[in-house]
Amino acid sequence: MEFGVADYYIIGEFIACWGSLLIIVTTLLSYAMYDERQRMFLIAAAGTFFASLFNILSVRCIAHYSLQNAHLFTFITTLYFLFLLLCPFVMSSYACDMAFQNSKRKKIFFCIGGIIQSLYMLIVLINIKTGWIFYYDPVAGYTRGPLKNITYILTAIYGLAIVLIVFIQRKFLARRIIWVFVLYPFISFCFVIIQFFYPRILLTGVASFTSVLFAYLTIQSYSMEINFATGLMNESRLKKRLAMQRRGGVLYVMTIENINMIQSSLDATELKQMFLHLGNIFMTYYPRNAYILSINRLAAIGKNLEDVRQKSLKIAADIEKLSSDINSIIPIPIESYSAAIAFSKDESEFDSLMDLINNMLARAKASQLKKLMVCDESIIMDRERKRYIYKILRRELTLESDQFQVWYQPIYSIENHKFEYMEALSRLRDTELGNIPPQEFVQVAESRGLIEMLGFVAFEKVCKFISDNRDTVHAVSINFSAYQMMNPKVVENVLATIDRFSLSPSNIIMEITESIFIDNYDLVMKNMLALTQAGVKFYLDDFGTGYSNLTNVISLPFSTIKMDRSLVLAMEEGSKGISLFFDLVSTFKGVGFKILVEGVETNHQNSLVERAGVDYIQGFLYSRPLPSDECVDLLKRVSTS
Repeated sequence: MEFGVADYYIIGEFIACWGSLLIIVTTLLSYAMYDERQRMFLIAAAGTFFASLFNILSVRCIAHYSLQNAHLFTFITTLYFLFLLLCPFVMSSYACDMAFQNSKRKKIFFCIGGIIQSLYMLIVLINIKTGWIFYYDPVAGYTRGPLKNITYILTAIYGLAIVLIVFIQRKFLARRIIWVFVLYPFISFCFVIIQFFYPRILLTGVASFTSVLFAYLTIQSYSMEINFATGLMNESRLKKRLAMQRRGGVLYVMTIENINMIQSSLDATELKQMFLHLGNIFMTYYPRNAYILSINRLAAIGKNLEDVRQKSLKIAADIEKLSSDINSIIPIPIESYSAAIAFSKDESEFDSLMDLINNMLARAKASQLKKLMVCDESIIMDRERKRYIYKILRRELTLESDQFQVWYQPIYSIENHKFEYMEALSRLRDTELGNIPPQEFVQVAESRGLIEMLGFVAFEKVCKFISDNRDTVHAVSINFSAYQMMNPKVVENVLATIDRFSLSPSNIIMEITESIFIDNYDLVMKNMLALTQAGVKFYLDDFGTGYSNLTNVISLPFSTIKMDRSLVLAMEEGSKGISLFFDLVSTFKGVGFKILVEGVETNHQNSLVERAGVDYIQGFLYSRPLPSDECVDLLKRVSTS
């Protein structure tokens, strides 16, 4: 008999059995039923549990073998061998699922692994008759057969497969995950070697359990604090790091401005590679202090400003190279801006630092500054000013406010030779900070979540203005932001406000830019159609300032195209600009659009746009934006002259 009654040690298998059961219960109580990879952990743990359990029972059978119980003992030991390699097979499949992006390659691996595992299980089942792996001899008891080492061989094959998979597919895996899968078979291999040379110490279940426990705990902890797409630690980890900082440092943040456009142009595999590459770039220079804050914002903590400056140059160079690689697929460069702020151990509060960083990134974008922006006194003063503007907006965004005003710029009709309607423009005047430029308070409203409120208060003021001046004012155009148009209740709110002031929907013209459609085309389109059916008109604003999808322009319910001032200025540069402008006007009018040109300031510009055949003109040549009462007086004077 190969094992004496008291010559084996099963405490390890008891621990493996109990530990596996805990993993099973924990996984069942989490997301095992909804997440495929969680289910893999569940199956691996279940395989380990039953392998350990039947190993304990099998050794009990070996120690108390009797001829009359031979069939029962053979059945129990067979079950042990059936479950023994389930865990290594599942974990190699898990590694394959994470590493391979191509579903066809996954299927090939699963088929090969499935065939190997099926053949092994078939050998185990027919072993009852063949005795190739083991059999119970009437005299000697438990005896190993000629294939007694098959489990060791297959365990090594599965372990080697995991290492090869992660090595070949390493560009698709975060570094931390690669190390998990490399260490997993190594840990298992150590226990298997001990078991091989010391067969009386039962460690087969321990080998699987320890490896599964390592992978389970590591990957589970990563899923809480590590972003799998990039391999970087997430924002919550950065907050903890700053809170525990014993000495000062430098917070460095980089934002990718055109991430939405890049996302919509790359397929899933290409996008995953890009994010992993970004993560690897940051981890190269900040191996222990690289973080991801959002889909387009990465961060790191450096030792000092000079160190961060040097590393930011290297990161920028690497990202430029990545951008060149992406340009071979799509003609869209990666547009990034970066900022850094030094902090002391007493000034490491996350929200305060991010507030400053956001200010700096906004300034970098506005000035198209590609190099690192470092915090200085002017930035701190600018933040304080923006905070004050925010307080003013919170106080003044009401229908009754005298400081938040709506001014109006009349729009001239060439056909009717008169001011036919006007555009509403928000103003913030006579505040504690004086008159605040629109671009400044609008930026604050957008960054602090007040832009939708600002838009609707301005809309209310416009409706009240039309209502108070019905005899003079017939229609007003007003800009609607993406936030307003994506509000599920925008149609209800707009029509209710129009009705509250006893107006007709035809009194309102909404100006929107095409960028509104980038994030939620279907919802915005639905709201536009509902408002158009009610009688509201839509103008496409700022045509000529950026990318315009002509298919969208033609298919959406716009009645008028508003040409940006940049196109007017282009005409003054030469014949190409004139030809382009004339062709655009002719094309749009040919499919039924009216054309409004803004920014006309000279008689020469006016002559050019009239020759092009536009319908409406807006600009300082005709009138600057005016307070509501002055605008009404102008309309009355013009109508009587």
